[in-house]
Amino acid sequence: MEYLRKLNTDIKILLGSLVVIAILSIITLLTARAPDAPALSVRNDQADGAMAFQRWLQHTGYDVQEVLSLKDQLANLDALIVLEPSVLINDSDIRMIRDWVRKGNTLIVSGSPFSINDLIQPYEVSLDFRIAETDPLAAGAPTLLNPTFDAAAVEIAYPISTEREDAVPYMFVSNNPVLMSIPEQAGQVWLSGIPLPFTNRGIQDAGNARLIANILATIPSGAAIGFDEAAHGYGEDSALDFNGWLFGTPPGWGILLAVAITLLYLALRGRRFGRAIPLKSDRLRRESGEYIQAMATLFRRSGQRSEMLAHYENQLRRRLSERFALDPKLEPKQLVQVVIYHDPSIDEAAFRDLLTRLRHDHPSEAELVKTASDVDSFLKQL
Repeated sequence: MEYLRKLNTDIKILLGSLVVIAILSIITLLTARAPDAPALSVRNDQADGAMAFQRWLQHTGYDVQEVLSLKDQLANLDALIVLEPSVLINDSDIRMIRDWVRKGNTLIVSGSPFSINDLIQPYEVSLDFRIAETDPLAAGAPTLLNPTFDAAAVEIAYPISTEREDAVPYMFVSNNPVLMSIPEQAGQVWLSGIPLPFTNRGIQDAGNARLIANILATIPSGAAIGFDEAAHGYGEDSALDFNGWLFGTPPGWGILLAVAITLLYLALRGRRFGRAIPLKSDRLRRESGEYIQAMATLFRRSGQRSEMLAHYENQLRRRLSERFALDPKLEPKQLVQVVIYHDPSIDEAAFRDLLTRLRHDHPSEAELVKTASDVDSFLKQL
């Protein structure tokens, strides 16, 4: 009888857990916030999106489409725009785009080296990973005249490298080409190392708008222009794999929650016969806190506070590299520009001041503690 009573209690607990899981899954599904669209996606209406660029082309008279399947839609386009792909473009799609360009179509590409170098490799051109100094744009020759271009706002500029003699550079930053056209048999490729003009924030600058208008000048009004949204994860073939389904959907979260509750239940059912008695060898071991305290005392006596600041700076740069896929060895000025470009919500002045304090040669102990605390607070905001 006692066994049956205990069994009934366990069944009630398990059934109650399942009901709680079902309720939490439904609430999560109903209240889950839709994920933000990637940068330079036409579905992104934030500062780093390209929705304004798409709407501008529509009002200009172009037949604008979202390309969700290159295999089905590419043949019907006159121009394809690929902006900062967030997913890997496979080799077969890269060859398909190259063959399509050679038939007399136009490819417009802009982004960072991490995202587009594979796509533009067939045209013997690439973007450098080093960032050019953000001096004003300078024209190599008076070629951008439709409409007349004079200046534009530039924040990030990736220099373009190529050995092709038929490539035509149009714009330079610090003597580095950042806008170039490359003929490809009957077609043409436009490559821009300055992605800002295509964003919702950048296109508001009159100079950026004129720059884009010159790129589109060779495409007649009414032509079919496609934005490659499959490169931003919206393709028809971008089905979730098992890991994506398990960790990225409410049903998957429900399964994970069920496993966690089951493990918690099994742990709570455990019973000890008495207080655990540590072994003699365990009692003689030093506590981990003693080691930490000893090391802290040694560092304090040595007075090597600048080396400790260098450690915190390396830790900050490593985290920024993981978060924004940037070079951790960038100079502080360039590092600030790249981080602010990827996340405009960061306080630029505070971030610049933090980098300056991390390079203090002889900080006091109070300055060291304050700077370390500020680095920790900054990392928690990312």
